[in-house]
Amino acid sequence: MTARSKGRRDQNNRIRRAKNKQKELKKLKKTLGLIDEDGKDLMEKVKEITEQQKRQEEEEKIKEEAMQDIIKQETQELRDTEDYIEIKHEKSNVTHRYNARTKRDQFGQYPVWYNAKKERRKQMIKEGKIKKKRRIPGRKMHFIDETSNWKNIA
Repeated sequence: MTARSKGRRDQNNRIRRAKNKQKELKKLKKTLGLIDEDGKDLMEKVKEITEQQKRQEEEEKIKEEAMQDIIKQETQELRDTEDYIEIKHEKSNVTHRYNARTKRDQFGQYPVWYNAKKERRKQMIKEGKIKKKRRIPGRKMHFIDETSNWKNIA
């Protein structure tokens, strides 16, 4: 191969590389997932989406903090309106502050006379796990089933 043909070949290769460089770069970006089919840059879209998500998260945090502040204020008002009964025990000399509504003291304990089983039942009814029994007015009716011998009685 002569020097002239070698030089011409190199020159033609340079021109071809320069011409195909843009196509190859586009193809490479597409395979790496940096651009979509139309040739638009996905990184800009990803940046926009992440910025929107960050803004939404910040707004949600602000809303949540505001809700917590409102709840704290409302519960503080409720706490202030509740009635407390103070009782001092003679043996232990400890003053207990009983809440008139919940019947609990500041330690979360019920008074001695309060029935814990009854309280658990009330809680279960409140949560809807059990239903209240309906009382039938008047005298009780006897229940008759297959095991009872009511035919022979009559």
